[in-house]
Amino acid sequence: MTRHRTADLEPTEFGGRYTLMRRLAVGGMAEIYLARQAAMAGFEKEVVIKRLRPELADDPRVVEMFLDEAKIGAQLNHPNIVHVYDVDENDGIPYIAMEYIVGEELNELCRRGIAHGRFLPLEHAVEVMRQAAAGMGYFHAKRGAEGSTLANEALDIVHLDISPTNLLVTQDGFLKVIDFGIARARGQTVRSEVLPGKLSYMSPEQAARKDVDHRSDIFSLGIVLYEITVGKRLYRGPAQEVVKKLIDGEVEPPTFARRNFPPALESIVMRTLEKHPEDRYQSAYDLADDLESFLRDERLHSGPVRIARYLDMLALAGGGARRPELISEQEARAGAEELDFDSQVFDGFAPSEGAPGPEQAPMWEDIEQPEAEVAQALQMELAELRALRTPVPMRPAGMPQVRGDGELPVALPTLYDDPAPRTTPVPRLRTAEVFGDPSADASVDASVDVDLHTPPKPHAALPEHESEGKPVVVRPVKRTQPSGVPSEIADRPASLVSGPVGSAYLARSQSASKTPWLMVLLLGLVVLALLAYIVVK
Repeated sequence: MTRHRTADLEPTEFGGRYTLMRRLAVGGMAEIYLARQAAMAGFEKEVVIKRLRPELADDPRVVEMFLDEAKIGAQLNHPNIVHVYDVDENDGIPYIAMEYIVGEELNELCRRGIAHGRFLPLEHAVEVMRQAAAGMGYFHAKRGAEGSTLANEALDIVHLDISPTNLLVTQDGFLKVIDFGIARARGQTVRSEVLPGKLSYMSPEQAARKDVDHRSDIFSLGIVLYEITVGKRLYRGPAQEVVKKLIDGEVEPPTFARRNFPPALESIVMRTLEKHPEDRYQSAYDLADDLESFLRDERLHSGPVRIARYLDMLALAGGGARRPELISEQEARAGAEELDFDSQVFDGFAPSEGAPGPEQAPMWEDIEQPEAEVAQALQMELAELRALRTPVPMRPAGMPQVRGDGELPVALPTLYDDPAPRTTPVPRLRTAEVFGDPSADASVDASVDVDLHTPPKPHAALPEHESEGKPVVVRPVKRTQPSGVPSEIADRPASLVSGPVGSAYLARSQSASKTPWLMVLLLGLVVLALLAYIVVK
């Protein structure tokens, strides 16, 4: 997801009860908008609209994932989890209405603190992780609602993508777990082909592509806990090296990086990062309880208000203004006597010994791992990795964009059954026109023509340096490929390759057959036998 990519819009009516105000982000699956909901008696509420990208609206796999996110979110009601209000469709394209969170991603918060020499204080780092663990414990333990098919039964929700980018800290000091886009839950279709998580925050079982359960989320949260309390990235480097460390369970204890790291907290951190799931915390609630006990035993004081004041200080350091409601009475009295009031506030958050300073900021920048290296590290084909990580259209390049309210294509005889060229001219479309992606120019050469006559070459046939950075438009599926059939078509579901009857069957039925002549011969013999019987009588 490309966050903070805001773009003001002309207020646009949407779904009958919302007005889109601004685009906030664009991802591989969805577009995120800030919207206003209005109702009777002057009721107004700011919400976020997460809308499936139109070119994916006819891909059953993507739509299923999108709606699964809505189904999971609708069942969750916890202060540390983003709230889902509504799910519907507009012009045939599904969308989700959810809580508008005024805050920032945890990794952005850490980077801002480092830039100003005021890394997230230990007590606040532990508190936001306690909140995250409390929210995680809630959705791990969630049971089906009364009256549902899974009433009072465990839903077995696993987030699968816990990372700093999916943990938001609000301006009022609360942490919110967001983005259940690839989460799994009982009662849903098992999507074993979906590769979950971000490489540096996977659990060992995820990296080894084994079965996972809720304890995988606990390991991923343990990585975040390590990083924001130690002040050091845990799994950083080449993809092959990261995957090896994950599978081998290599974790350097916090005291190796910070000698003054509290032993009690080190025990908690290391238990979350145990290689074998049975050795970790078996419940995120237990992790939350231990983090709360640590704060109490060490007499460290934190909480939403204190975290909000820390965020306020960072805003001040960045040239912004303070929120008057967060200025304490003690600060106000000191401000009346001292001229350098803002400086005193800033110094009140002096970093603890061993905390990272501005010179270490580059170590906290996210590194784009080359897809080819990630695929090799996970022992996958490059095309397979791309297709499993980000849902993409299953239509071959050159097929016009689908808006979401049309019918599924019935057949593709041009690419499968009819090798002879057509006499009717077929228009040539440019890639950017086909997909209608506003960001297409950044990743695709818009001057490349796509011929509807000729199927594109398989991506696997491209040299590695040519395939980097180009969108995959075909989802590879493990199946036997018919001889002489382009891989783009062989890999497509039968429902999109042919009509009600498979193209291969139609081809066989149209070919010359000896069956009619045999039937005529058999019928003639029966008639002759009948005549002979009559003559004899």
